[in-house]
Amino acid sequence: MDRVTAAQSTEAWLDVLQQLMPQGLAWPRDDEANQTKLLRALAKQLADIDAQADALQQEMTPANARELLDEYEQYLGLPECGAPPQQTTERQAAAVEKDQRKGRLQAWNIEQRGADLGFHITVEEHFPHHCLRGCTYPLYEEKYRHLLRIRVHGTDEGDANTLECTLKQFKLGGKYYEFVYEGNQ
Repeated sequence: MDRVTAAQSTEAWLDVLQQLMPQGLAWPRDDEANQTKLLRALAKQLADIDAQADALQQEMTPANARELLDEYEQYLGLPECGAPPQQTTERQAAAVEKDQRKGRLQAWNIEQRGADLGFHITVEEHFPHHCLRGCTYPLYEEKYRHLLRIRVHGTDEGDANTLECTLKQFKLGGKYYEFVYEGNQ
């Protein structure tokens, strides 16, 4: 993503500032004048800001972010539960993956997320009514309307803290997870 204009130099900014000043004997423009020295200091600051803005333009996506990586991580809820400290490239890759993740609340995605974390899980959805019954007749009690039952296979409850923490970050407000552990007994 290229800008039409690149960052301007200190001399270019000095020229702009001098053109904004009134003309006359009281406003000298030679290099040794005090006014020019003052304007040169201001021009240097403007050039530095302009160069920094150019550098930040390259950080508009998480893949290129270095200075703004902390802000991207805060926005995306990274690092996720139990994640160890990482190098910059790993942090960028995690931010890109989470930014581009699709299907956050579908059962298949929750199962895939569990598999990514090394767990074998099955998600059971409870729907509030059945197609053969009237629209107002509940199939399950009302408490199950916003509940997803997550069956964790082959893992004991003590080993799944990372799974619970991570999945709870993805749920919508008013939705709940019920974790059922079917460990190796």
